Amino acid sequence: MNKSRLALIYILILAAFLLIIIRMFFVVLLGDKVKVSNIYDVHKAEKRANIFDRNDTLLSTDLKTKSLYISSVLIKDPGLVAQGIAGVFPDLSQHEILKKISEHKLSKQWILIRRNLTPLQVDAVQDLKMAGLIFEDDRIRVYPQKSIVSHYVGYVDRDRKGLAGMEMQYNHELARGEDLQLAMDVRVQDILHDELLSAMQEYHAKAASGLVVNVNNGEVIALSSLPDFDANSSNKASADEYFNRVTNGVYELGSVMKLFTNTIAFEENLVKASDVFNVSEPIKYGRFTITDYHPIKNDMSVEEIFAYSSNIGTIKIANKIGAEKQKEFLAKIGLLKKLRAEFPGLGKPIYPRNWSEISLYTISYGHGIAITPLHFAMAASAVVNGGVLHKPSFVKLDKQPHGERVIKASTSEKMREMLRRVVEYGTGKNANVEGYNVGGKTGTAERAESGSYSTKLTTASFVATFPINKPQYLIYIVFDRPNYIFNTGGVVAAPVAGKVIKNIAPLLGVQPESLSKISTNLAI
Repeated sequence: MNKSRLALIYILILAAFLLIIIRMFFVVLLGDKVKVSNIYDVHKAEKRANIFDRNDTLLSTDLKTKSLYISSVLIKDPGLVAQGIAGVFPDLSQHEILKKISEHKLSKQWILIRRNLTPLQVDAVQDLKMAGLIFEDDRIRVYPQKSIVSHYVGYVDRDRKGLAGMEMQYNHELARGEDLQLAMDVRVQDILHDELLSAMQEYHAKAASGLVVNVNNGEVIALSSLPDFDANSSNKASADEYFNRVTNGVYELGSVMKLFTNTIAFEENLVKASDVFNVSEPIKYGRFTITDYHPIKNDMSVEEIFAYSSNIGTIKIANKIGAEKQKEFLAKIGLLKKLRAEFPGLGKPIYPRNWSEISLYTISYGHGIAITPLHFAMAASAVVNGGVLHKPSFVKLDKQPHGERVIKASTSEKMREMLRRVVEYGTGKNANVEGYNVGGKTGTAERAESGSYSTKLTTASFVATFPINKPQYLIYIVFDRPNYIFNTGGVVAAPVAGKVIKNIAPLLGVQPESLSKISTNLAI
């Protein structure tokens, strides 16, 4: 064989060895991208967009991490590798790791060991100095506000796909890298959450929920449902903690619904605030007997019936309305269908198919119809804001929505006066906050248990709006089965609403009445 042919063969052999060495270098250091593609989605490492509150406070973002894989073809001693990894991750079984390696011994695919390692874990694995341990770039979704915003913002799965809340509603936009700004004010959210949590523990309630709404455009400024969970470890939450009581819980809300009974009566010119009804005798209907929780006096005006929350008086007002008009109005303000809102998992109201006379009676004071707290808050906002119904908005609005007029402005004004009386001298006195002219309504609903209503198990709630002369915000507080001295909305929920208002009003730029007058005089 001549020298030139021998040289060519020699060069080809060297080139083959060089290609093998280069290939091994890239497999060890950079990974076999072709083989790993079946178990690793390259899009997982792409950044998911951020979520901010209305003031640009960060609520949800991505952090870069590393994930650990094993390439079994590069491992010389599987037992030693399994022992080393188990030493770094005590929750991983050495036996299980060894089993994984053995099952994939002849496979060129990487074996996933652990997603989203901490920097300390990465260093510990590197210190093992073992061939076949491979890191891959990854990302993890983090929530700086933890449990405070979990039911509003939502959470994601291991691959950062939205599973609840705004993460789910705007999953595609966030995945495309479009940042999202919510209507939430995290300062208000924090106050609402803390007050609910503190009161839930004090009153030994099974659960609690609340929201703050801008009555003039429908923005949901805060939303809290307890018990809740830390979205950073959502896989550890229970079904009860996952459940969003504000948007998905459907409840009989009790006397807060009298707000709508009186609104209909004023809207249809059926009563005046000064009209007097005799409320001395319980109302009997078949096997049902309807009484007042705390009788005040025999003859009460419409204003007093509302302020002291008389069931008997409310039914007498409802008799003037009739079942047909009642149903028609509740449909008009959105209480008989799912809300039109960009939020997942919205609850659907429950109401009688046959809207009979007994339905008229019970629904007038808040039994016989079940709605979500969000339903109630939006409809109540329309009653106090001048008569315009807005759909709830969970994102910050750039312009004022039109809304739909559902009652006359004069009816809204009358109802605001009625709501103020409740807080001045009625069942809502515990919600009075000096300087802010709060208006509100209590609600105490007996819960249905085993086919009958229990006087000991209640849903206690309070709706408040401020300032009552020109409402800007509405707060609705609900406690599920409180176990306190008195388990009524006036005793349990009203004080919490008052505390929330006192703390959030300065943050929202609502000045106390005395300061407003001083500012006006200075301007003059």
